[in-house]
Amino acid sequence: GRYSDEWHRANLNNPRDVVPESNMPSYSWLSQTTLDGADTAAKMKALNIAVGATCPSCDLYSEEDMANAQKAVQGKTEAQALVAYLQGLGLASKQW
Repeated sequence: GRYSDEWHRANLNNPRDVVPESNMPSYSWLSQTTLDGADTAAKMKALNIAVGATCPSCDLYSEEDMANAQKAVQGKTEAQALVAYLQGLGLASKQW
């Protein structure tokens, strides 16, 4: 991505640490909230269905991905998940 994971973590925790003129609020609680992976596979399946409605060959997640989802997020924080998502957006935009 354009910025490192550490930059994104700092920006979520206290945006003015990385961009002094930022008016973005702090999302510091995201680094203190651990993910509950119980519903992760169901959410992944729902995304596959939603994307499949417009692009039948565009499964985002394999059956294996969904089976391993809860273990994959175990111990991760909401901040880590959001940073991974943001970094993925940067990669996805390069494919267009």
